[in-house]
Amino acid sequence: MGLKGLKNLHYAVIESENEEETVYGTVKPLGPAMAFNIQPSVNRANLRADDKVLFSDTAKGPIAVTLNTAYLEKQVEADILGKTIHPNGLLSDNADDDAPYIAVGGQAENARGGYDFFWIYRVKFAPAEQNMETKQETPTYQTPSLTGEAIPRLHDGEEKLKAWNGDEAIDDSIFANWFNAVVDKNTVPEV
Repeated sequence: MGLKGLKNLHYAVIESENEEETVYGTVKPLGPAMAFNIQPSVNRANLRADDKVLFSDTAKGPIAVTLNTAYLEKQVEADILGKTIHPNGLLSDNADDDAPYIAVGGQAENARGGYDFFWIYRVKFAPAEQNMETKQETPTYQTPSLTGEAIPRLHDGEEKLKAWNGDEAIDDSIFANWFNAVVDKNTVPEV
C-alpha cells in the first residue's frame, strides 16, 4: 500500500469506557500534520524439540505511536496531555497531569488514487519532546514530537480502522462524515 502525504488529523477524548462500550467526546482538529507513525509490536516464540522448530506463535503488544505536527494549539495540548489552562490563559505542566486515552483519525493520499482514512481507537500520549536551538544562516524548524502507545479498546478489542475511499463496497457517506464522529466497524451510512 503506497501512501503519500498526511492531512486532516483529528482527535476525540475517550469520556468513558468499560467492558460494554467506549464513549468518545467531540471530534476536533488536532493540528497541521507532519508525520504520524504507527509501529505494531509482535512478540514471537518458538517451541523447539528434536533439533527443530515444532511450533511458532505470536502475540501482539502495544502499538508505538509517534505524532509530529507543525504546532499544537493550547487547548489541544491540554486535551490530549491532561494539562491545565489557568484562568489567566497560561498553560502549565504539572506533576499531576494525566493524559487521557484518545482516538486519532486522519487521511493519507493513496498512490492508486483517492485517500486512505483511518482511526486509531485508544492512544495515550506522553508530553512532547521539545528542542530549541539558536538561529543559523539556514533556517531550521523545531516541531513538537509526541510519543505514545495504542492499545485495544476494552469493550471489543478493536485497535484501529482504515478504509480507502476508492473501495466501491463502502458507501461514500461514511467518508463525508469521517471527522464528525469516531467511525466504528458498526457505523451505518447516512441516507
